[in-house]
Parts: sequence; structure tokens; C-alpha cells
Amino acid sequence: MTLPRLRRLSQIVWLALFVLHVCNTEYRGSLPSGATEARLPFAARLLLDFDPLAAIANALATRSLYQGLLWSLAILIPTLFLGRFFCGWMCPLGTLNHFFGNLCSEKKRGLAGIAANRYQRWQSLKYYLLIAFLAAAFLGGAVVGIMDPLALLVRTLALSILPALNYTLVALVNVSVFSFRQPHFRQGFVLGLLFIAIMALNLRITRFWCRALCPLGALLGLVSRWSILGLEKRVTQCGDCNRCLLHCQGGDDPIPKARWRKAECHLCMNCVADCPEGALQFRFFAGAATTRESPDLRRRNALIGLAAGAAALPMLRANTGLAVEANARLIRPPSSVDEKDFLSRCIRCGECMKVCPNNALHPAFSEAGWEGLWTPVLVPRVGYCETACTLCGQVCPTGAIWQFSSQEKGWASVVPTAKPIRIGTAFNDRGRCLAWAMATECIVCEEWCPASPKAIYLRMAEVYDASGNRKQVRQPYVDPARCVGCGACEFACPVRDRPAMYVTSVGESRSTTNQLVLRRPVKPPSYFPESNQVPGWIKSGETRVFASSDLWRYVDGDADRYLQAGVQETFTTSYRYQDRLDAVADIHIMSAATGAVAIFDSESAAGSRPVPLGDSGRSYGQSITFRKNRFFVRLVGYEDSAGFEAALTNLARGIAARLPAEER
Repeated sequence: MTLPRLRRLSQIVWLALFVLHVCNTEYRGSLPSGATEARLPFAARLLLDFDPLAAIANALATRSLYQGLLWSLAILIPTLFLGRFFCGWMCPLGTLNHFFGNLCSEKKRGLAGIAANRYQRWQSLKYYLLIAFLAAAFLGGAVVGIMDPLALLVRTLALSILPALNYTLVALVNVSVFSFRQPHFRQGFVLGLLFIAIMALNLRITRFWCRALCPLGALLGLVSRWSILGLEKRVTQCGDCNRCLLHCQGGDDPIPKARWRKAECHLCMNCVADCPEGALQFRFFAGAATTRESPDLRRRNALIGLAAGAAALPMLRANTGLAVEANARLIRPPSSVDEKDFLSRCIRCGECMKVCPNNALHPAFSEAGWEGLWTPVLVPRVGYCETACTLCGQVCPTGAIWQFSSQEKGWASVVPTAKPIRIGTAFNDRGRCLAWAMATECIVCEEWCPASPKAIYLRMAEVYDASGNRKQVRQPYVDPARCVGCGACEFACPVRDRPAMYVTSVGESRSTTNQLVLRRPVKPPSYFPESNQVPGWIKSGETRVFASSDLWRYVDGDADRYLQAGVQETFTTSYRYQDRLDAVADIHIMSAATGAVAIFDSESAAGSRPVPLGDSGRSYGQSITFRKNRFFVRLVGYEDSAGFEAALTNLARGIAARLPAEER
């Protein structure tokens, strides 16, 4: 068997394995109703674990490497010796590009086809894209997943091609390639259209995606710089027929009169098979005189790519969505990491969406901002999160969705879990609810609620119908402390278009700030003395409170120091002395007394004198700091005049007397 035939066999086998892998990324059978969890019978994410680009981007973005991504060394290490063998022999997307490129190979024959298969300057574009993507990854973004060929193909097959194929087979011959109901995915048409466009480009230029756009191919091309397998050219035997260019897949100039470009070669071996004089041969340690070892890169363009990648992520995250004005419908799968880390890990492969048994996960469009394009979001109106399902965590290759058990999820436990994984909270739109607005009995949401005890409960109410008749109706209420945000109530709500029950992301376990919190009173009466409780001092403003997450709004530039010390809340208010001097008092409540000690000790003692306040205090004349248990207090005056230090010290004593003596 010749090498080109062996290569074609390898391509067919690997493409078949890839498609089989995607088709079998689902749970066949009914999910358990108890505490035991469903497990896939095979390693569903195995092929993505071999993706070197995903591994390097994950390592750069998270400063670590998630579990199975070390398998990518099985591709990188042989590339150091053989060159881009993966592109020509294994890559499923490359195989499809190869196939569609050969559909019109007859039209490409002749001088036009030969000229098209010479190296072109635009082939270096993929290296600049790779530089931009890696720069973005270093800053914490996984946008490389949009163009990673393995993630792209899984996403397209799972969310567009296979659902369309399933629909066609069911409509024509009543045969389904899935074991569950017909899946529907948002943006499936768009994903399919992009895939068709990529394939159609091959009809114009052989393997255009691989030559010009593929960032994984660019990475392997850079690594192949040190490969010891090369193309030997026997110039004296060449008859200048140029047949070696006729079926060249990489545009790497195998003709003897040009330097062979190692980084562009896919090792398809077509040039060797097509040469009638036997002037070409692949062998180890081939002569370097006829070889160009490195890619053809321009320093200016590389710097532009680096700058574009470095600038893209800050620009994307400076818009609203990530931390400010987050979309309420951005409901991530259970056990997802915090949104910033999620966007640093998710490569948009679509595995979690494919495996979801209720078709609840869909690719995001604008819910997560432009950076979150095609990342998974839960759409409760289409499907809800199954109680015992842990499949999304099993198939995620990068740790955007951490692996978890049904016991950790806590929805199916016989004994309720103290802290179940929460992905959101349900709310009731009473203006659309049948029981509240239309005097019609409906308890569907309560029946579907899987929480134990139920997060939705009913209360009997006396209402009047349109005719004025009095009737008894059970009306639903939501207990947010029990709700996990599974979306079952929204999915089952019989009110069409916009349901009466709806779920938002508030209350999700992965976020410390996106919480439905009823704050304590903003003005704790025991912390700050009221007007004239300290002689001469009058409160001149309302007390403001800042949580640890938004402390930067008050002490911008110095918030990190307090956060590292464990600040929980900060209270601040203004005072006026004898209607002529102003001062501000801040009380920082730390998680422990050691935090107050750390902040106090970090303050410079130069120019201060000790004062007997709390556990330890200092006076700087116009300002005073002291600590007491887990409280750190700072008072700052805005004028230096006779007697002001003594007055400020009296105000500090008044505050210290109101702080608890024991740690709460």
C-alpha cells in the first residue's frame, strides 16, 4: 500500500471515530431518580483532550492545566519529529476540507491549478491569528475556541448537522440517530451556514481553512520547525513537469526549484506519489539547503496580531455584562465556575449542549456579551436541568463546568443537602399567572418543582371571577431559599409566549455577588454616634455601606489590601464639628481580628503617636486609626487647627465605645 493510500485510510478512520464520538456523546436510557448519578459508558471528551491548542490556551488563561489535556502531548511530541502529520493524517476537519477540495479537482488541473497550489503570502494569516488568540488567552480569555478546528467541528456536528440529519431521517423513513426527542438548538442554522461556507471555499482554493485560517495548524506548523523528517529534492532528476503541485494540500512548494516550506506541509505525500521521475522523497535529516524551516512571518504583522489579541479582551470586558448589568437570563450549567473564570476556560465545543438529555443548554448569542458567543446557557422554556444529571461536568474538556456528583449537586438526595448547587432562582409574574390574574386553578409549577421540600408552595385564596362569583383558588409562592433554579417550573408553565414562572441567574452558587440578598439596615445605630452624642459633633450625611465586592467604588486603588485582609463590609459617614470643620469616619469589618491587625500594621507609623483607643490606636493629627477585635476604624479631618486633634480623638472614643467587645 502506497503512503497516500495509507494516509487516506487513516483520514477515513479518524473521521469515522470523530463522528461516532459526537453521535455517542449522550446518555442512552432513563436518568436515575435517586441519589445515584448517570455516567456515560465511554470518555466522551477524549478526542478533545488531545487538542494541543485547547491545552495551551487553557494553561495560559488559567495558569494551570485541566485534567486530561496532558493527552495533547501525544500530538505535540510526534510533531517535533514528524511535522504536521496531524493535519494530513488525523484532523477530521482537515479531512472534510480535503474531500470537498477534491470535488472539483479536474477543474483545477492545468496551469491555473498548479499556480493556485504554490505558496501564497496570505497563508501566513493563520500565524497572526494564533498570536492574537494566545495573547487573549494569556490575559484570561478562551476566544480561541471559536476557531479551534476540533471545537468548531464538534459544535457544528452536535448543534446543527446531526439535528438536521435526525429531522430528515425521522421525516422520511422514521429513523432517529438520537435516543431522545428531536433536539432544537438556537443558532443551529447560523453554525451550519458557517460550516457550509468553510467547505465551499475549498472549491475555490484547496484546503483554504487549513492554509489560511486554522490556528491549530499554525501552532503545529511552528512546532514542526524542529522536526527531523523532511523532503529531499533531487534537482537533477526533475523534468519541470510541476505535477508535484497538482495535488499539494498545504501549498508548501514541493517543486525542486523552490525551497520547501516545512511549516506548511501536511505530509499528504501526494507530491512524492505524483512525481514521475522520483525526484522527491521524504526522509529523516533531509538536506536543509532546499528547506525553509520557519514560517514566513513579518515582524510588523506579528506585533499587530499581538496587539490585537492583547487589546481585544480588555475591550470586550470593559463593556457591561461581565460584572456590571449582567444579563438576568445568563443561566450557566450546574457546577460552572465563576463567569470570569468560565470565559477563561470554555472553548465553545458544544459537548455539554449535545449531552444534555432535556435539550436545555444552547449556544449563547448576546446573553454573555460578545466574548461569550456560543458558550452554553440554560434556556428553561426549551428544557430544564434534570435532577440527577451530571453529564455536562463529565464531558467538559477544560473545567469550565467542573466535574460533580449528584450528591454534590444536591437535588436528588434523600436527605436535603445544606448547600445544593444553585444555578438561579424562580420568580412568579402574577400579572400572567392563571391563579393570580385570571382566577383559574393551576398548580403545574408546584407539581413540577423537584426540590425537597418544594420551593414552590400553594396557599388558598378567595378571588372573584369575571362574573363576580367568589371562588377558592390555590395560588403559588416561591421560597427562594429552597429554589435551585432548575427551570422545571418555567418549562412546564402552561401560559404560552412569556410564561408566568421564569428563572433568572440571581442566587447562583458560582457567584458571590449575583445573590438575592436582603441587606441589613444601612445605618447600624450602634456603630456611629448620633448628632451631639459626642460634644460638638453633628452627623452631616447618611451612612453608606459597601460590600467587599464593590469596595473599589469607595477606596479605588487600595481595595485589594483590604480584600486580602478579609474585609466583609465597610461603613462610612460624615461629621461636622461646631458647624465649621468636616471629618469622615470609616469602619471596616473584617472576617477575623487578624484581618484588622494586618490592616493596622500595614499603615505607616511615621509621624504618629499612640492613643488609647480599642486594642491599639494612632493619631496623625488630622487623622486617627485604631482597631478593636475585627473592626478597623479610620477618621480623617480636613483642616488643621488648634484643638481639632483632641475633638477628633473624642469622636474616635465615641465610635470605639459602640463597637462590640466580643467578635461576632
